[in-house]
Amino acid sequence: MSISALSSAAGTSNSLATSTARKGGLDTDAFLRLMVEQLQNQNPLDPTDSNQLLSQMVSYASYNEQSATRESMAELTKLVKNIATSLDIQV
Repeated sequence: MSISALSSAAGTSNSLATSTARKGGLDTDAFLRLMVEQLQNQNPLDPTDSNQLLSQMVSYASYNEQSATRESMAELTKLVKNIATSLDIQV
């Protein structure tokens, strides 16, 4: 792999990390882009361990479930507040 390819990959990783830091977390698209970039730029003579790759995929699935739960809880909170407001109850 050429030095320019490595520099380009490092630049992409840095820009993803910077945009992620601004958002306050890693979204699904950023996670997948980083994982694909890691696979594309790995050393063919020393590839990523399959256990490590499986661990990353499990982390991704767990992150997705936690995000969905967080969004559902936020929606439920809004609904409860709306109901409480309509019934004139302090929450």
